[in-house]
Amino acid sequence: MSDSAKDDVQFEGEEAGAGYASPTLDLIATAFLVALSIAVMAGSVALPVPGDLVTAPGLLPFLVAASLFLMALGLGASAVARRRAGIHAAAFADRDIPTDLRSLALAGAVAIYIAALQLMAFQYDVVVGGARYSISAFEPATIITLAVIIHLSWRGPIWITCLISVVWTLALSIIFQKVFNIPLPGTF
Repeated sequence: MSDSAKDDVQFEGEEAGAGYASPTLDLIATAFLVALSIAVMAGSVALPVPGDLVTAPGLLPFLVAASLFLMALGLGASAVARRRAGIHAAAFADRDIPTDLRSLALAGAVAIYIAALQLMAFQYDVVVGGARYSISAFEPATIITLAVIIHLSWRGPIWITCLISVVWTLALSIIFQKVFNIPLPGTF
């Protein structure tokens, strides 16, 4: 007995058949990514270099932004080539509005999370079992944001979403504080 069905299966990627975006959207994305990468490179060059160049704090952000810059230029070149070849897909054809709204809500949740860590700086020290732990704005902001992100991606029971958010956030908080000895965002 042959298994010909297994021979015909090929991996086509996560978005098989999605194709390219319209050249117009790719050019807009190129402009945004080029501007972002130039801003990051300029900011990383502006950082002080206390020692040698290879230990400069701006080296890694500069290299990552430079690679993003090159990839954006590649995206732009591809979009220009497709436009010159006569490919003019509608910029917003076949949009899935619920998915777009979920993506927008996700971006909003992340933006609110970052703002909350900047604006809600506090720190309380708690002693549990003889060990001192610091509770800062990181914990409540992360628990709420993680619960929102999980709920946007998975429609399971809310109590499971909240439990996962609390357990993971507290576990990461303890690991960073006690194992890595790294202060968390949201402290002062």
